[in-house]
Amino acid sequence: MKDVDTLFPGILCLIILSGCQPRGDGKTEMPSGYPLRYSIGSVDPRFGIERERFLTLVRKAESTWEEPFGIALFEYDPTAEFSVSLVFDHRQQKTFDAKEAKAGLDAQERSIRSLMQEYNFGSEKHAQLKNAYESRLTAFTDRLNNHNRRVAEWNKQGGAPPDEFTRLKEEEKYIEGLQRDVDNALTELNATVERLNVLAGAIKELSDRYNLEVALFNGRFVESREFEQGQFDGSQVIVYQFNDEQDLTIALIHEFGHALGFQHVETPGAVMHRRLEKQDMQNIRLTADDVRLLRDKFHR
Repeated sequence: MKDVDTLFPGILCLIILSGCQPRGDGKTEMPSGYPLRYSIGSVDPRFGIERERFLTLVRKAESTWEEPFGIALFEYDPTAEFSVSLVFDHRQQKTFDAKEAKAGLDAQERSIRSLMQEYNFGSEKHAQLKNAYESRLTAFTDRLNNHNRRVAEWNKQGGAPPDEFTRLKEEEKYIEGLQRDVDNALTELNATVERLNVLAGAIKELSDRYNLEVALFNGRFVESREFEQGQFDGSQVIVYQFNDEQDLTIALIHEFGHALGFQHVETPGAVMHRRLEKQDMQNIRLTADDVRLLRDKFHR
């Protein structure tokens, strides 16, 4: 970020005079040197924004500075030497790379969440199957123990009479059916446990990879940015990088502030703070410190 006062001392910190006249659009006409007339310079198509849309955002940045006191600070003029441009370089390429990496992380997160949902559903099913297995096992064990006790009692008496022997055989077949039910329930329960173990392993593997890639992403892309995605050099505003239209708009507002001769302020949420960090990106507006710059310059 190059400050105008450093590069061109006083070049745009021109005049504070009285006698402003109202314009037809309701804004106050400023003395000599204002409004600053600008044109739209190059708009690299790799940014994916149309020239007319870019001009609309530039005008929004312009009006942000003009609205607090209704003064005409900027004016679009296709023939003006002072230009506003979008120039593509490594900074925007890094932004594109970050978006692609973020999309990959989001896909991984969705996969992990899907597996977690399947695991939670499997856990509920496992609990149900476990209860069913334990209930069948208890019923089987009780019936088997009772049957064995009766057999033992008849054996002590030298054997059961024919009708009792028939009942014992029928009971034995019934118990064999119960055992098959228990075995089947145990097989289903074990299959559920195996699936849960597979899911747990997959979740851990994906989570470990995801956490690693998040750390790499944060190390490469996440930072509190200086307002270095744009630059005012005294004759032009160039924006090199933006994430979305809100990001582009606040960069333009910031650089237009430098074009007005303003330096950085210390309040983190201000448009003219040196870092893009705590500004309200959903409701971009001048803060009290930004407005104070206007008031001090134009005696409002």
